[in-house]
Order: sequence, then structure tokens, then C-alpha cells
Amino acid sequence: MIQESIQQIAIVRLSALGDVCHAMSVVTAIQTRYPNAKITWITGPAEAQLVRLMPNVDVRVYHKSSGFKGMFALGKSLKHTQFDVLLHMQWSLRASMLTRVLNAKKRIGFAKSHSREKQHWFVNQLAPEPTGKHVLDALMSLAIAIDVPNQPPSWNLSIPNSDIVLPDRFVVVNPCGSKVTKDWTLEGYRTLIQSLISQGLSVVVTGGPSEREIAVCNAVSDGFDVLNLVGKTSIASLLDVIQKAALIISPDTGPAHMATIVKTPVIALFALSNPKRTGPYNDQENIVSVYQKLVEEEAGKPLEALAWATTVHRKDAMAQLPQEEVMAKVNKVIRQLDLIVD
Repeated sequence: MIQESIQQIAIVRLSALGDVCHAMSVVTAIQTRYPNAKITWITGPAEAQLVRLMPNVDVRVYHKSSGFKGMFALGKSLKHTQFDVLLHMQWSLRASMLTRVLNAKKRIGFAKSHSREKQHWFVNQLAPEPTGKHVLDALMSLAIAIDVPNQPPSWNLSIPNSDIVLPDRFVVVNPCGSKVTKDWTLEGYRTLIQSLISQGLSVVVTGGPSEREIAVCNAVSDGFDVLNLVGKTSIASLLDVIQKAALIISPDTGPAHMATIVKTPVIALFALSNPKRTGPYNDQENIVSVYQKLVEEEAGKPLEALAWATTVHRKDAMAQLPQEEVMAKVNKVIRQLDLIVD
């Protein structure tokens, strides 16, 4: 396809926040290559709050709970739009079914090696093999399929200033993942917060509005002089908080990748998935992980012999992350960033 032939582009990436962060850099690259094209992005309600911070993107929200009824309603709202290309950036069957209500000449999905849940049945063109092992590289391969040059990720966002009063220099501790199995230990987080405070650093605790996250954030904050923002931020205001932070410490979840968007250093804690595939793209050296050890024990094979998306299944995986390793990494990074005065 030459540039002049692409005027309407559909992006289908419904969730999750971290993956949407990766996809946003790909869409930024597409906008640079096709500045006159209209981009319509179909995503989930929480993720839409993030995507709306991008310029010149028509954001359409699909609620998973609406099922086929919501898909048909979405298709009806776009029935007069003929997309020149649809980039199918999610390999779930739900997302694949949704793509069928859209009118598109080209439907591009991942290369067979990265296709799951029969995604290749719903497209008429496959992207080339990704140039790297990270999820962002896989997403970028779809843009490469429409002649977008491969390039380092970048983001172009307009982030509103929140009204939250924050300390001058602070570290964000985001203790909860999207699932309880992604959470590190309560003892570990409390030791971490105590250490940060003892070194003269301000701490801001963040988390979503779910009962679990509120309970966890309150428990890790109890008795400490911290700013606890659990359940008090929108996606946009959380991004502003992370942008103003000197550092964020988080498990594998959305805020860790939101930090990458705004160039805030992140220390990410991993056990369930390969951080080289799903970790913060620009902070690979700051990841603390027991993934390789656990996945090799579980599979009985070396990591190199396993499929690219192999995950660890034991529910207590994050509890195997040694507290001393996390603290050593945190102390090293806060000194590299000159956050404390020796």
C-alpha cells in the first residue's frame, strides 16, 4: 500500500492498560507515516481514558459486558465507514468477533508465530515476523505491514494537570497488579516503604477503586506517613501523578507501562511472565524477576526451549521474589537517580 491509498485506519485493541500503552506508541508511528489518515481506535472503557489523550484519534468504546449486542451497535455506528486497513492488535476471540462488524479492505493480524485463539482466521493478511521479542515489537510488526518504518517507541500525549497536591520529589509505590497473583507480599511492600521513608524520600501509594486494591493499599500504608491515593485517581490523573514522580515501583500492571509513556523510571517486579516480553520497554535493566527460575522448574525445560508466551502458573509465584533482591535494586536505582543525599 502506498501512502495515498490509506485514508481510513481501524485499530482494534480492547485491553489491557499495559498493552494499550504499547499500542499507543505504534499508533504514534502510524500518524507520523500517514498524517492525513483518519484513525479510529476501538478499545475498552478504562483504556479509552488513556487513548483519548492522543491527538487526532476517534476513540470508540466497546464494553465487554455488552457482548454481541454491543458489537452490533458498534458496527451500526460505523456502517458508513469503509476502512482501508484494519490492524487487529488483539488475539482474543472476542476481539476477533468484533472485527467482523467493521468494513475493511485489508485486515492485518500477527504473524502465525504470534497468533493465538485462531486470530489468523479473521484476517486476510499476516504481519511480518516481529523484529524483537517484546509485545511492543509484535504490535509494531502490524504497522510495518503498512509501510511504517520500524523505530524506537515514542508517545505524543496531552496530559491534563491534576489537582492533587503532591510532594516535591516522591516515589510511587503501586502494589497491586490486575490480578491478586501479580501482587508481591504485604511484608515486602511495607519493608520497602519503611526503607524509602527512612532515607528521606516521600512516598505516594496508588491503586484502583476495587475492594482488593483499596484493602491492599491501606494495609501497606498503615502507620506510615505516605500519601495514599488508592481509588482517588482517574486514568488521566494517575498518569499525571506518575509523570511527576521521580520513580515508580510496581508489579507487572498498567501503571508500570504508563511510566514508560511519560519517561518516569520504573522498577518492575516479575514472576509470572517473561519480562523480556512484557516488561517496561525502556527499563529492562531495572526489572527484578524470578520468572526464568520458576518457569524452568515448572516446565522442566530451559527457557530457550519454551514458547514465547509461556507463563508461570503457581499462585504463590510473586512470593518467591526475594525481598533482599528488590531492596538492593531499589537502593541502587535511587542512588543512580540522586534521590537521596549520602
